[in-house]
Amino acid sequence: MMATEPRGFVKGTLQLGRLLLFGIKLQLLWLWYTLRGGIVLGFFPALASCVKLLLRRLEAPDAERFSGEEAHLSNLNREFAAFWRQSFAAMNGIGYLSGGVLLALLVDLAVNRAFIRSAPLHYGLIVLLVAGLIYLLYVLTVFGRYQLGFWQYFRQAFVISVAKPVDTLAILLGTVAATALLVLFPALSLFAIVPLYLTPVVWFSLHACRYVEAVIQVAAENGEG
Repeated sequence: MMATEPRGFVKGTLQLGRLLLFGIKLQLLWLWYTLRGGIVLGFFPALASCVKLLLRRLEAPDAERFSGEEAHLSNLNREFAAFWRQSFAAMNGIGYLSGGVLLALLVDLAVNRAFIRSAPLHYGLIVLLVAGLIYLLYVLTVFGRYQLGFWQYFRQAFVISVAKPVDTLAILLGTVAATALLVLFPALSLFAIVPLYLTPVVWFSLHACRYVEAVIQVAAENGEG
């Protein structure tokens, strides 16, 4: 007698359970590899590795996303470790260079507010700061999805970040929803805070990447025609 495939509420509950278990595993791997890199050098590569694993699951068929052999912790660890080593130098460079630029903008804002008091400069710095923060929402997905030269990641992330503003809005709403979940269920902050915040960022930034890729493909086809 063949076993029936779970449906409806039962299927949804199983998928939610697998998703939560995957999130816990991802959180543990992120913590371990952040510590392994001495926190300072481990944080950004571990974050990028979380995004890489999420990207692979989000692009897989529904039935294979968070179950099967690849969802076992030992297999996830091998996958995570491989990308962590591969991305170590480049992701630290991208992370700290981006952070340094944003920090410089914040310092400039403080100096302008305290001493120069120029309204045009103030608003110009705010625009640059907002653009930099939006860029950060996309750079991890761009790094995980494409094989580019170091400086090309900055350009590609900027292009995708301005291509579809509705996805940026969706990311912000997703982070608000994640925060609301943490307020309602504080225990999640111990077990899955990193994947909880990364999931809406990766999901909607992936949509923006696909949109830009489709536009480029259509333009290429029209050019050939």
